[in-house]
Amino acid sequence: MYVSVGDINGIGLELILRNHAEIAAYCKPIYCIDFEVLECAAKKLALQIPKDMYIHPLNMQDIFDDEIIKAGQICAKSGLYSFKSFEKALELCIKHNASLVTLPIHKYAWQLAGIEYAGHTQYLRHRFQKEAIMMLGCKEMFVVLFTDHIPLSKVSGLIQKERLLQFFRDFYHAYSWLFAPIQKVQGLKNDTETKDSKNIQLESLQELSSNTLKQNAINANLVKRLLYDEKTTIEKIEKTQDSIQNNHSTQIKKELKIAVLGLNPHAGDNGVLGHEDMIINECIEIINKEIGAEVFIGSIAPDSAFIPHNREKYSIFIAMYHDSGLAPLKALYFDRSINVSLNLPILRTSPDHGTCFDKAYQSNNNISMESYLESFRFLFQGNV
Repeated sequence: MYVSVGDINGIGLELILRNHAEIAAYCKPIYCIDFEVLECAAKKLALQIPKDMYIHPLNMQDIFDDEIIKAGQICAKSGLYSFKSFEKALELCIKHNASLVTLPIHKYAWQLAGIEYAGHTQYLRHRFQKEAIMMLGCKEMFVVLFTDHIPLSKVSGLIQKERLLQFFRDFYHAYSWLFAPIQKVQGLKNDTETKDSKNIQLESLQELSSNTLKQNAINANLVKRLLYDEKTTIEKIEKTQDSIQNNHSTQIKKELKIAVLGLNPHAGDNGVLGHEDMIINECIEIINKEIGAEVFIGSIAPDSAFIPHNREKYSIFIAMYHDSGLAPLKALYFDRSINVSLNLPILRTSPDHGTCFDKAYQSNNNISMESYLESFRFLFQGNV
């Protein structure tokens, strides 16, 4: 698993340093950062660098001509560094079929650095030429966004039958993939196929001098062996794969219920308050017929979608636009909510909070660690 470190002027490096021991107990995260940058953060925070940390250098420490970290400041250099960390982590995830955890970036810092993408999700869509789906929340409630970071004035025009129907299809298949235990063994078959290849393990920080960081090849076995014990053989998995997947598909159809929010007040009141909700209802009917079960429910009036009665029945809500879904989510679960990118060749998670520049590198800042920890737990504990 690879970790991009986010904006180094924010709280990302503090989250990494304070929580590494807990995370390393069940996985081997590899952080894409130069040792000099990590060392600078540790000194500012008066923290020790864990000796069992694995890092992949960017060799970019020289871009900082004076102080490396400028706590709480928006600047082009920290924006560029966060993008390059993300770009490198993504490249390594693709190469080694691994998962990705991204720390918060500052979108304006990216803009100052001349980066044309508005954030992680937009770059992922560009990189894979696929419509990445944003799902945010925690195990109690996830919100899926049909549209995300676009002006509200453009949302209505995007609610088109084929576009929305394809979104429902993509999400259903991505969600099913997320639950499939065989498929979540990331790179297991490749790991077996390449077992005779030469693997070079990354050196831990204990083996590095304080001023020198050596470039190392990534140990593919380290990255890919995520969920299954080494004693589990690929032959056993292949023998049971078909029956597990067939039973699992049936189980998802029976149990999965997804609440779909309307766009307009009262979900349009049968067209009185807008025609978009009629398109939403038509797409719900079509996708349920394709699945062969009533999985997508709605459309539900947005103002009452998240009342306690509905949250008892549904744990996944699809919102037509950003704020209609995320306002209630953040009111209920702000400290624990994470961002998950679905419908991509890799699985990416991220804390659902920002860089917190106002709390960065300050003593007694009382920052919550839960969203960061949930980003890792989700990948290993199936918290959907």
